[in-house]
Amino acid sequence: MSITIYHNPACGTSRNTLALIRNTGAEPEVIEYLKHPPSLATLTQMIADAGLTVRDAMRQKEKLYTELALDNATLTDAQLLHAMLTHPSLINRPFVVTPVGTRLCRPSELLLDILPAAQTAPFTKEDGEVVINAEGKRVSNLTEQVVKHISGHQPEALVIMPHLRPDLFHKPVIADFTGVTRSSHAPRFLLLYGSLREKSYSRFLTEEAARLLEAMGGEVKIFDPRGLPLPDAEPETHPKVAELRALAQWAEGMVWCSPERHGAMTGIMKAQIDWIPLSMGAVRPTQGKTLAVMEVSGGSQSFNALNQMRILGRWMRMITIPNQSSVAKAFLEFDDTGRMKPSAYYDRVVDVMEELFKFTLLTRNVSSLLVDRYSERKESAEELSKRVNQVAI
Repeated sequence: MSITIYHNPACGTSRNTLALIRNTGAEPEVIEYLKHPPSLATLTQMIADAGLTVRDAMRQKEKLYTELALDNATLTDAQLLHAMLTHPSLINRPFVVTPVGTRLCRPSELLLDILPAAQTAPFTKEDGEVVINAEGKRVSNLTEQVVKHISGHQPEALVIMPHLRPDLFHKPVIADFTGVTRSSHAPRFLLLYGSLREKSYSRFLTEEAARLLEAMGGEVKIFDPRGLPLPDAEPETHPKVAELRALAQWAEGMVWCSPERHGAMTGIMKAQIDWIPLSMGAVRPTQGKTLAVMEVSGGSQSFNALNQMRILGRWMRMITIPNQSSVAKAFLEFDDTGRMKPSAYYDRVVDVMEELFKFTLLTRNVSSLLVDRYSERKESAEELSKRVNQVAI
């Protein structure tokens, strides 16, 4: 892991930044740029990679900045760069370059956006400000948080956001994802279809999707909706309801495939989704899991059922992939054995399953991070406070 810091040991921000790098266990290349200034090409590249203008990268508080009249707006970037390389004290600090990106780390916490590895221990700045807590999470000081403009300029203006809880508000950084343990088992997929007909084209399409997912290395289970009661018609202990809910918890991704009937998904499809709760105790069986949607139509191509299933997927807090499959005149697209014929429709199904598989691999181990929400952390903290501080039970 290659990390380079352009360091000034006399600068507290630079010292804090260097210490944050070492807090990951890495030892960077330390370049004291006042003694060894970067080349013109290197400096120009760092400024560009950090999303800054040349003037943004200058220490405008330096006396030389005023003495040399560098505040003159007519000066070109070439003239400003020449001044910086001639007088390295005009280069703002510290610039840090990692395999993830380049930042001018003012404040030093900006480094966390580009560190390839997570922090290994709590970290406190020299002035006593806590940056990384005992759980390895970043602590934000919201009353003194630096605002980063769209232009990339990082002014020293401070903002106050009094409605936020500093102890519960976290800035997402790439390091949050670097320490995640990767699963080695085959991705698990649950497939639902929305017709009970003996010659069900939504089931045929679902079975084609299952074959594709298995060919890619996935573990697949198709739920048979026959015998599933209408929602609320039977208790949750009904065998088919229990089976469906167990599969929903087991799965890491899903495929929903429905015929379009009267301009909508079928009641059979909706009943299956309705039996899957938003939560089961402390477990959300669908939140953060991937979803692909498909439909079959008896007539011309339509997207009504797809759009409805997308809305439901969002309601169930699932990661619904962008691609989708809508097979028009489905009775022409399958042979007598129920296998799908070669066509552009079939190629689209391959595309959708391939995309679903990739999204599942990318997200299944980080879904808890993706759906970790400020509002829910706040609600949980408030409920805990009520329990801890209650007078009697």
